[in-house]
Amino acid sequence: MILYFLRHGEAARTSGIDADRALTLEGEEASKQIGSFCRKTGIAFTHALVSPYTRAQQTAEFVLKNYPHVSKETCEYLTPDSDPRNLFNELKHFLDSSSILLVSHEPFCSTAISQLISGGERSALVMKTTSLACVEAHLPIGKGLGILHWLITSDIVKKSLVE
Repeated sequence: MILYFLRHGEAARTSGIDADRALTLEGEEASKQIGSFCRKTGIAFTHALVSPYTRAQQTAEFVLKNYPHVSKETCEYLTPDSDPRNLFNELKHFLDSSSILLVSHEPFCSTAISQLISGGERSALVMKTTSLACVEAHLPIGKGLGILHWLITSDIVKKSLVE
């Protein structure tokens, strides 16, 4: 199973409810770019699981415009402070051949990736906005059983699309 952890694009810094924060124009553009990058490089998704927060939903919409055959499922266990074990339990329902886009937040992304690749809760891994990480994990999903293949930032994606 290939898991693509995508942190949402840059969001407005308003003083309202955190879950309602929307993407900035820069966040929208970076989300479009990561979607184009994925399509251009041949990344394919069989499923998309997305946090219910507005900025994650918007990010997923921009990325999935490049993947009209992939449906988006909103998942409560992808919010910033969710326990990654809930995700690991949910992933048991997917085939080992699945390629899943997970659109979420910090600290969830770095914590989940850390648990998958090292078994621990903490690592020096930090996901900046619109960063994408590719982790291979096989069923049964568990701590320390994943392999981080790569992590790419939006700055590198932007540069790669210009060339």
